[in-house]
Amino acid sequence: MLLVADRLEGPSNIEAVIQPIDIKISDAIMTMQDNSMQVSAKVFQGCGQPKPSGIGRSVRGISDVFSGRFRPYTPEERPTTAAGTSLDRLVIDIKEKLKESKRFWSNLPDDICAKGKLTEPDEEQCWNSHTKGRYFPEVVKEGLTNQVNNPEVEVDITRPDTLIRQQIMALRVMTNKLKNAYNGNDIYFQDSSDEGSSSGSGSGCSDGCTTEFIFVGTEAPVIGADRSDERAAAAGKLHSFLE
Repeated sequence: MLLVADRLEGPSNIEAVIQPIDIKISDAIMTMQDNSMQVSAKVFQGCGQPKPSGIGRSVRGISDVFSGRFRPYTPEERPTTAAGTSLDRLVIDIKEKLKESKRFWSNLPDDICAKGKLTEPDEEQCWNSHTKGRYFPEVVKEGLTNQVNNPEVEVDITRPDTLIRQQIMALRVMTNKLKNAYNGNDIYFQDSSDEGSSSGSGSGCSDGCTTEFIFVGTEAPVIGADRSDERAAAAGKLHSFLE
């Protein structure tokens, strides 16, 4: 998400493209008016001289046409979103929130158990899951496999948790959508190059970016493939009938 937000701050920012478009159109029209003789000569050379019509037209000055429709661009008058802020302000805000929440869940145990916050400095005054006192069993390491030796929880590592696997798949799908958005592809685009191994990065992801994606698909059926023998038999009967 941080990479996508960085893209929105750069050339891909839609506001940066759309906002000055009226000024650019006005400049293009003014440039054409300044070079009207050369433009008219090229048009007449390619298309021929126009035939005069009997209907008269009123002459209007350039200033009368454009003064009410175009005016100098001022950044203070930028369009705002429904929240009342411009897109770049929203991007900056979301980047700040993302940086604050980064590694929140992985750091949560250490933050809770840090001394001086929620834990009791005197270990003898702690609850050890049985009574008040020091916790004597060895603290197991992180990871599902290590929880086999954890007396505080019951974990069967031979049977994967369906809910956890669903959440992992949902995160991988969302990460793939963000990656496609960062690369300028449709968010539902499936990059076949991810299925093989490669040595280069080239994706713009940082070292901590997840690049492993799993897709479940089925091969498209070959329509009519199982009817070839039937068609051949029908053709043989028709041929014998004509003979």
